[in-house]
Amino acid sequence: MRRLLYFSIITLVGCAPLKPSPPKLPVGQTRTVDQLVIHSDFPLPEQHRMLDELRALRGQVSRRLELPLTEEPIHVYLFKSGSRYRAFLKKHFPDYPMRRAFFVETDTRLEVYAHWGDHVAEDLRHEVCHGYLHAAVGHLPLWLDEGLAEYFEVSPGRDGIHGRHVRLLNEKLRDGWRPDLARLESLDAPESMRQLDYAESWAWVHLLLETSGPRRAALHAYLDSLRRRERADVLSESLGELSFDPARDLVEHIRALDVRR
Repeated sequence: MRRLLYFSIITLVGCAPLKPSPPKLPVGQTRTVDQLVIHSDFPLPEQHRMLDELRALRGQVSRRLELPLTEEPIHVYLFKSGSRYRAFLKKHFPDYPMRRAFFVETDTRLEVYAHWGDHVAEDLRHEVCHGYLHAAVGHLPLWLDEGLAEYFEVSPGRDGIHGRHVRLLNEKLRDGWRPDLARLESLDAPESMRQLDYAESWAWVHLLLETSGPRRAALHAYLDSLRRRERADVLSESLGELSFDPARDLVEHIRALDVRR
């Protein structure tokens, strides 16, 4: 994901530098959109396509993944100023990579932070999807959490096809790369995921949701076991029971998508 640069601002009075006031949460305006509680430091339009998409996304995640709708609030904090957003992130989440938006789960709250920039719709579809998933399921394996968010961040009407990921994966295939779901399943730290890992995670999710009933059923059953806190085998084992070579299936799927995009 793209990183942003942080620029500190110091105001000079005479010869003594004055530090800017500590960055605060954008809570001047609050609006509730179903499960979302949206806070901003600027007035949001009464009608906005992005808000409609986020409301619709809740139902899409529930239907596509056969997950129950929940009422747990997801707090979304929108900063009008990119510099204020970056200052807040640096102060309160110094160990986080500097990104345009991010999701945080604590013991008591689900939260999304974002800067109102050119990519805010895509960013919020991704991060709010994390919120919907964690509200319905709880803990998910890192690769699946990110793969689903990458799938649902794609704008409506594109069947979840993520053009940037399709291009990257096909380039890597030509260089000899091959997918490895078991390796993805071993990743447990966000900082360990590379761009290729996000792309491969998305591709596995797209294969599961868009190609066959048995694959969708395997994903649904796996998510249900996670939601019920039951012991769940890794998903690669379930796919191995459906196909002699799931990695080969994914390679063929990625190459077919390269023709469609």
